Parts: sequence; C-alpha cells; structure tokens
Amino acid sequence: MGAFAEIRHQHSQAHIILLTSPAYIDLMGKTGYFNQIIGDARSRNPFLIGKLRAQLLSLNVERVYDLQNSDRTGLYFKLLGPGKRPEWSGIAPGCSHPQKRENRRKLHAFLRFADQLKMAGFDLKGKEELFPDLSWLKREISHLDFPKKAVLLVPGSSLRGAYKRWPAERYAEFALWLKDKGFNPVLLGGAEDIEVINRILNIFPTIHNLSQKTNFFEIGVLASKSLAIIGNDTGSIHLAAAMKCPTLVLWSNASEPEIYAPRGQHVKVLYSPNLSDLRLKQVQESVLEILEYKG
Repeated sequence: MGAFAEIRHQHSQAHIILLTSPAYIDLMGKTGYFNQIIGDARSRNPFLIGKLRAQLLSLNVERVYDLQNSDRTGLYFKLLGPGKRPEWSGIAPGCSHPQKRENRRKLHAFLRFADQLKMAGFDLKGKEELFPDLSWLKREISHLDFPKKAVLLVPGSSLRGAYKRWPAERYAEFALWLKDKGFNPVLLGGAEDIEVINRILNIFPTIHNLSQKTNFFEIGVLASKSLAIIGNDTGSIHLAAAMKCPTLVLWSNASEPEIYAPRGQHVKVLYSPNLSDLRLKQVQESVLEILEYKG
C-alpha cells in the first residue's frame, strides 16, 4: 500500500490502472489510488493469455511499475513486445528502469519497494521504507459488540500454514491470563480456524469470540480500536500492524522475519524455530512490553 500511495502522489493526474487478482478488486477499489482495476486470474491457458495481452496492448500505457517482479509479470513484459514497450520499472531483463540491487531478494518488501521506486526516479524525501497507509480504511463495527480494553488474538492461519501456529491450548491459557489482568481478549479467525477456535473455547468458553464474524475492513477497524493484537504469521496480523495497532507476532522458522514480518516501532516479533517450544511466560512478558507502546 505504501508503494501505491507514492505512485499516486508521483502521478497525481495520471490514469492509473492496477492489474491484480480478482480477489483483491473490491479491496483495491476502496483505496482511492486507482482509476481502473483489471482482474488477472493468472491462467495458463494460451488463449486467455493472448486475450490478456490484447487487452494490455489496447491500454497504451506509458509506464509499468512491476511490484510483484515474478516470472509471471516478467512474461507480461515480453508479451508487450515486439516493438516499443512501455517504460518498465522492475527486474525484467531489458526493462527501462531496472532495480539493480543485488540483494533485493533479501530486503523486506517495505525496503524493496522504496529502493525500486527510487531507481525509477522517485524522490521519497529521505524515506528508506514505504509503510502502508490505511487511512482510507473505514467501516461501521457497532454491530460487533466490541468490548473496551480489547486485546485481539489471532490463533489460526491458513491450513497450509498450520505449522506456523502457537498451540491452541497456550492461546487459551494466555487469554485467561489477559482476563485476569483486566483486559478483554477477543478471538479472530476464519473458516479454516474452526478447530483451533473450538479448542480454545473448550478451555475458555466465555471468551469474546468474533471468529467468522468479521471481514477484512472490520478487522482493520477493530485493530485501530484495540490495545494490542497477538497472533501467528497471518494476514490479520499484518493488517493490524499496518493500522498501527501494537502488535506481537509469534514467528517460527517457516520464513525469515527480517524479510517477511511486520515492521515498525509498535511491532515486536517473538521468534522460536518451533512455536510448540515457545513458553507462555515469554509471550506474557512480550505483550506487557507492547502494551506500553504509546505511539
């Protein structure tokens, strides 16, 4: 989001088009950064790829900012030829504004996007990282009966990322400890988290449970109104961190926190190669630290 905001600022009068997954069209449409959004299902069907090529060529774009820099988007650069291609910021061989930094794959996205845009000619006014700006994210949440002194808990993850989870029983113990300290723990989760949520409810049946009752926008607003959020490496944690909610993320050796974890003075990453080995006391001590963050 930080890179999108900078691109809109740099090209304030331009007609900016976003190519993204259909799942993100509604979300991106609410940011105010784009004049047009095109869904890309990333099909491997040659006919559909050819159809997308024709659509992209018909747009007559002057410049492309390839923020994904994947093999797929590199293919799109090739498809826009032969002939004169638009200016292109990215890593596609032969592009007009290449990001040449050799260690770019080891950079956090906030640093990597800033570096890429500077190489494309942007004056970032001394900024070395592009943090998301979610000031546009607003949603009514009165129907959710949200308690005061709320501390959000995100005990789940995608099923593919189940190995990134701190055990559900530890979350339940932690929630009981929070309640004893005078806070109101609130569970968040989706359909893939039912088993984890139920295991917590078996131990703490009266916990405030908003699992499967919130959407992306509502979670963002809830985070902005919470004292803190604690959870595994999952989308809700990254969203809450972007909303400047004091964030404690529990991180395993599934990926490198230096590259992929949320960032900011309000964020603390508690690392354990295997989250099953992460002790309750460590989480308790860490959450007390982030609860002292004043912003």
